[in-house]
Amino acid sequence: MSVDRSPSTHRLSRLAGPTALAVSLVLLVHTMSVNASRPANVKADPTPVAVVEVARVLDQIDEKSEWEIRIEALKTSIQQEGAGRQQAMERRLEESENATSPEQRQEIRDEVALMQLRLEQWANMKAVEVDREQSLMWRSIYRNLRKEAERVAEAEGFALVLVDDSGGEIRTQSGTQVPLQTQVLQQITNRRILFAANMTDISDQVIVRMNNAVVAP
Repeated sequence: MSVDRSPSTHRLSRLAGPTALAVSLVLLVHTMSVNASRPANVKADPTPVAVVEVARVLDQIDEKSEWEIRIEALKTSIQQEGAGRQQAMERRLEESENATSPEQRQEIRDEVALMQLRLEQWANMKAVEVDREQSLMWRSIYRNLRKEAERVAEAEGFALVLVDDSGGEIRTQSGTQVPLQTQVLQQITNRRILFAANMTDISDQVIVRMNNAVVAP
């Protein structure tokens, strides 16, 4: 059974195809524009990170040993000179006991008191000298540690070098004036690395470079 279609129906049929195509194109363009306006989900490459175990470096570098030899020699010299000054005072005290008059005895004791005062001033001055040498040692070691770590990083392509403080447990010590809670909190706040994967330890390279470097503290 045939169905007669009116002229208007034929016109609608002819328009349906192009109209649907036009609508589809508009929707496609709109979708593309929306997607283009959205930020692209781009993942940055991971930063190449290396770590250094400072304690291990300090145990194995020659510079620290050389500094310690010099500082021990300075301490020995100070102790010897201090012992000589002490013995000189003791000899003068013995002489005061053999003095022929009370006036002479008092004069010697006054001299010994002045020697004692000067000895204390000298000892304080020498303590400052030792402390200065020790501070120079640590400053020199730290400066060279940073320099050689930077050179290793540049040579091997690391963007960041961290002090590896992730190892070891939190420890407390009883019987001190510092409360246990404070000891724990100090250790927690002093740590910087909680967890990190894919890090390279360059401690050995730094040790080799520091030992091969010409050290002139």
